[in-house]
Amino acid sequence: MLFATSVVAGLLGSLTGLGGGVAIVPVLALLFEVDIRYAIGASLLSVIATSSGAAVAYVPEGLSNIRVGMFLETATTLGALLSAYLTAKVSTH
Repeated sequence: MLFATSVVAGLLGSLTGLGGGVAIVPVLALLFEVDIRYAIGASLLSVIATSSGAAVAYVPEGLSNIRVGMFLETATTLGALLSAYLTAKVSTH
């Protein structure tokens, strides 16, 4: 059942352009009763793996804008640091 849910989430994510994490994180937390922190971590891991695989293909071909990527990487890192700080301050309830 988990595999089928993952396939549907991946399909919805690819069709809408939002990513499968938008669908799989709530499903893992609500239907499968996975701790929300583990569900988010699993989603982040899949995003990192997918992005790394795409980078291997697109960067050598010159299809990626490295300057924009570095700007977005900086903004994402700052957002991740802020989020990590807030997780220690905000209750999970």
